Amino acid sequence: MLSSLASALLAIAVAVTILPPGYPAYIGAYAALVAAMLAFLVYGWRQRATFSHPTSLAILAAILLVGAALPFVYRGPPDLLAPVLVLPMLATIALGLLARPAAWVLSPVVFAMICLVGSLIALVGGAYEHLMLGVYRPGLGNNPIHYATLAAMSGCLALVGVVSSGAPWRYLFLLGPVFGLGCAVIADSRGPMLGALAMAAVGMVALTVWLWRDNLFRIALLISAGIAVGLIVYLVGSGNARVAGIVQSGLDIFRFTGGSDDIRAALYASAIEILRTSPVVGVGLGQIMVTAQTLFPELVLGTGLENLHADWANFAAMAGAMGLLAWLLLLAAPLLLLVGRRARPDRPTVLGSLLLTTGQLTLGVSNATFGILPQTVIYAVALGYFLAWTRRRSQ
Repeated sequence: MLSSLASALLAIAVAVTILPPGYPAYIGAYAALVAAMLAFLVYGWRQRATFSHPTSLAILAAILLVGAALPFVYRGPPDLLAPVLVLPMLATIALGLLARPAAWVLSPVVFAMICLVGSLIALVGGAYEHLMLGVYRPGLGNNPIHYATLAAMSGCLALVGVVSSGAPWRYLFLLGPVFGLGCAVIADSRGPMLGALAMAAVGMVALTVWLWRDNLFRIALLISAGIAVGLIVYLVGSGNARVAGIVQSGLDIFRFTGGSDDIRAALYASAIEILRTSPVVGVGLGQIMVTAQTLFPELVLGTGLENLHADWANFAAMAGAMGLLAWLLLLAAPLLLLVGRRARPDRPTVLGSLLLTTGQLTLGVSNATFGILPQTVIYAVALGYFLAWTRRRSQ
C-alpha cells in the first residue's frame, strides 16, 4: 500500500508540474506541493537519511541563510515571507524521500516524454493564442514571461531522453528545445529565449561528446536545427521584433538607454545600491522596493511592482551576501547530485543536473524564478525526480 502511494505521489508530482501550460501551471504547482507535503508526512521519518544528501543539505542551508538574516532586517510581517519564498524547494527533498519505498520510479525516458509533451502543449496553445486570436504576447492566462520560462525549462529537460534509450526514435527528444524556444519567441520574452538557448547549447555539447560517432545523431541534430531556424524565421516574419537583436536587446535591461527597459535597469541598480549600503544582510523583503522607489521615483512609483524582477537582485536585497550565497546554493543543488559515486556514470542524471543549473541560472538573471511560483516548483520537482532516481539506483 505505502509503496504504491510513494510511486503515485512521485508520478503525480512530475506530471502535474510539467504538463499544464499557462495559468493551469499554478494549479499543477499547488497540487505538486500537496503531494510533497504528503510525502513528508508519510515517509519523512522513515526515510530521514534523504535529509543528509548533499543536494538536500544545500537546499536546507539556503533556507536557513535567508532566515538567519531576518533578525537584522525585520521591520514588519512582510519580512517574514523571505524564507517562505524558498520553501517550495523542499519539494525536492520530499520527492527524494520516495525513492526507497516506491514500488517503481519513473524512468528517465518517461520523464523526458512528459517534458516533451508539456512543451508541445505549451507551443500549440501559445501559437493558437498568438496566430489565431491575435494576442501579441500570449501566456495562456499566465504572465508571458512565466509561460515561456516554464516551456523553456520543460522543453530543454526533454533532452534527457536522448541518453535514456538506445532506440532510434530517441532523437525525437531533440525537438524539446525547439518547442521551448518557440514558446519564448511567441511570447516575445528575451530571458526565456536566452535561457532556452543556453540550456540547448549545454545539452548539445554534452550529447555531441557522448554521441558524435552515431550517424543518426548527426542527422537528427541537423534536422532539429533546421526546424528551429525555420520556426524562428517564420515567427519573426509574423511580427516578433526582439528575436533578431536578442543579445543587444537583452543587454538593454542592464543599462539606462532612455527606452522602456530603463525600469529594469533601475531595479537592478537599486539591488547594487542595497549591496553597497547593507552588504551582509540586505534590507529585508518588506523593504525590497524602497531603494528603487527612492532612487528612481519617476520609473518605479505607480508601477505596482513587488520585487526586483531577477533572482540575484531579490536575494541580494532581502538578505545581502547571505541571500546571494543562498541563491548560489540553490543553483548548485543539482550539481551536488553528482557527488554520489554511482550518479556520475549515469548520463541522464549528469545531463539533467547540467540543464537544471544552467536553466535556473540564466532564467533567473533577468526574471524572478524563486517564490511561490510554478517556475520554482518545476525546478524543485525536476530536481526531486533526479534525486529520487539517483537514490533508487544506489540501492
